[in-house]
Amino acid sequence: MILLTKMNANFILFILFTVAQSGQAFQQQQHTSSSSQQSSIRRFKSIITATSSKTTTTTTSTTSEYTNTKLNSNNMSYRIDETELTPSGADLNAWAKGFSTCPQELPPTILDLPHLPPDFPGGTYYRNGHARFEADDGTKVLHPFDGDGMIVAMTFDPKQKRMLFRNKFIQTQGYMEDKRTGKMSARGLFGTMRSGGILANAFRTRHKNVANTNVVHCKDTLYALWEGGLPYALDPLTLENKFGPGIQSETDLDRLTVTDNFAAHLRYDPKTKTYVNFAVKFDPNTGYSTITLFELDQETFRSCKPSSPSIVSEGPGLIHDFILTDNYCIFNINKCKLDGKNGLKALLGLSGFAGAIDIDANVKETSIVLVPRYLFEETKGVEGIDYLSDDRIIVCKVPNHFNFHFGNAYEDEHGHVVFDTVQTTEISLDGMSEMSAGVPVWDLPNPFALVTPNTLVRYTLDVENRCMAKEYPPKTLSTRIPEFPSLPKEMSTRKHRYLYPVASHLDVSNRLDVNAKGSGPAGAIQKVDTLDPDMTETFAFEPYEFPGEVVFVPKVGRDVAQHGQEDAGYLLVHVVNGKDKTTDFLIFDVEGRKSLEKGPILRQGLPTFLPHMLHGNFFEGVTFDFEAAMGVPLQ
Repeated sequence: MILLTKMNANFILFILFTVAQSGQAFQQQQHTSSSSQQSSIRRFKSIITATSSKTTTTTTSTTSEYTNTKLNSNNMSYRIDETELTPSGADLNAWAKGFSTCPQELPPTILDLPHLPPDFPGGTYYRNGHARFEADDGTKVLHPFDGDGMIVAMTFDPKQKRMLFRNKFIQTQGYMEDKRTGKMSARGLFGTMRSGGILANAFRTRHKNVANTNVVHCKDTLYALWEGGLPYALDPLTLENKFGPGIQSETDLDRLTVTDNFAAHLRYDPKTKTYVNFAVKFDPNTGYSTITLFELDQETFRSCKPSSPSIVSEGPGLIHDFILTDNYCIFNINKCKLDGKNGLKALLGLSGFAGAIDIDANVKETSIVLVPRYLFEETKGVEGIDYLSDDRIIVCKVPNHFNFHFGNAYEDEHGHVVFDTVQTTEISLDGMSEMSAGVPVWDLPNPFALVTPNTLVRYTLDVENRCMAKEYPPKTLSTRIPEFPSLPKEMSTRKHRYLYPVASHLDVSNRLDVNAKGSGPAGAIQKVDTLDPDMTETFAFEPYEFPGEVVFVPKVGRDVAQHGQEDAGYLLVHVVNGKDKTTDFLIFDVEGRKSLEKGPILRQGLPTFLPHMLHGNFFEGVTFDFEAAMGVPLQ
């Protein structure tokens, strides 16, 4: 199983809930299923040319040994000199170096930003992600999703054109134990083993809460999220654990959570000013998963509704993300089961638990499940609802696919539900069982050959008739291996036109089969026009540069929810330079046609290298006294 910078393989996160709760079940349940994939790197010694007739593309003007000619709107050419590139145009060696441990934690540090635009809002951009890839004794993290989480915080002062930067590892129980012992103290869910070899790992099902996926700020607390465990509460300025080191700062949100986990992909409702999230608990004795929903006040991050409704689903609940409309919480539920053979291998300390999930790729349809939000207001008959038999739950069948991340959803004037999703035609989780040799996924010969490329697709559901709307068939929005589709959080649940995913360096849709394996990491960002995909814009980076998820920030005085102002804002993005092991922070102005093509309006080198990371958010108004903060040391 591979990891892509833009998390093209981010579906592996779906198994976190199941694995966290079913380790003991592997001792009782045994099925049979296994497979392995092997492939080799393609070596290019001549010009690779990719042509796009539908999207406009530009790239950085930075020169390098890769660039023979500048990329223009309709032609992209690279001169390759003995350099290994993926078919998508990425420097594989540079990508792999992006999974190097962050070398230092910095206390609050002021950086001048002379090109920060005057209409950029004051606030803080927080980002979370895996940033530690070996223990002090040299034991390697085998999959980045097992890496310890780090928070990066960037507070902006537009008046004085400066930034307050700091970064810190989250002091989880597992991280603190690792640092105390100098070893890998617990197994990871994706194949990473405890120090000490097989005997130290056999029958060990305890795993770390690595707190490495997302981050949200509410009132005076920062919450680090990872769906295999409970949130960690942090100080928004110092990034220290708020209630003490280790497990003391884990929080069940005042007994809100009914399981020992809390999803990392919460959704914001700008109309009610609430967050909606979920948790999944698998019961190996019954073979069913319970999906519980929560609605939380944006200030207190605590429940603001009378109940937390739940539905039950057969098999392990492989759910990483969901979407929200005014009236529904929407899930993509695939048919899957436990694979006892791979589970037994994991139990014996021979591989990771990820391969224990077997997804049925032979079915022709996927269930899109709509849970009415009015259930939050009811106190009886809302727990353990069988979504297949209870008429309150709406189930629409769509062509079978596997869902990574959603973009957004809304209800149109006809009452239809419209949603955009990143999907792929095939996935295999048992690749995680092949890491017993102790080789990290980024050091495999060609990990991208193990994954089918993504597409971004729009679906329209006829809610009344519980099916796809016949007049609106599925609409492909991007085939450039998109991931992490972002949009202004103020547009969540509202009709939107634009999405901002990361994408591959080159447009290889004319050379890659979306039904066959072969993919690539993020090397570009897009402004996808969902109304007219032919008008989509793309900005491509150098082959050794890899952008992370972008975050949209509205301009001061603009309302992106108003007609004609949806794109009136800036994109924030971290770009990893794997060749030099540096990380830059970039801002793009995306207002108006062809604005993205003009390139970043600001590019600032960061004072420390940051590896490929995951999700983040910008919180307007979250500011601090810069000078006072400089006197606050990190412990």
